[in-house]
Amino acid sequence: QQTNPNNSQASDSMITAWANLCTMQLCSSLTTLPKESVSGIVAADTITLPADFLKLDYVSIVDGQGLHTNLGTIDFVNFARITSGWEDQEANKPATLVRMTDTTWMMFPKPSAEWAGKALTIIGTKLPTEMSATSDVPALSPVLHPCYAHFCAWKFFLLINNPERASAEYSVFDTIRKMNQQTATNTTGSLQSFKIRGY
Repeated sequence: QQTNPNNSQASDSMITAWANLCTMQLCSSLTTLPKESVSGIVAADTITLPADFLKLDYVSIVDGQGLHTNLGTIDFVNFARITSGWEDQEANKPATLVRMTDTTWMMFPKPSAEWAGKALTIIGTKLPTEMSATSDVPALSPVLHPCYAHFCAWKFFLLINNPERASAEYSVFDTIRKMNQQTATNTTGSLQSFKIRGY
């Protein structure tokens, strides 16, 4: 219930920000999302993925004959634990991408002169385009659209200090989210193999 008839407690920009936050929450829990390729990234000691790149599902390196070799992916903590002496490894053909931050990855081994600059094929999930107005339609499947109303209502009731209504709205949001974890943004998508960022 809006207690201010001028609706000054929740501006359009605030509601739009909540809706974009809802998209982040939903994307972090969906197990299927359409895939996109990222072009223009080449082998180097470290590579940087776009800031809106959410999940990395596939990466390969192309040799001089145009043949692709798949690369593994791993978090730095696990990599350092199982790869003794990695700091001293000589440059060679890269075999693994090691996640250092949400967008920065280290190639291991570091690419030798033969492999530096070779094209990488990268496929994964990007965040849907952010909404910029309350009239925008979310890029996720229509079956998930009710989540936005309940998520924004949850945020609003927290804002006006009504924890009971906030809890009820979040419960509905979370139920719809859990019921649709296999829902993609459209009809395409595959099971995620590596998750960069959860929210």
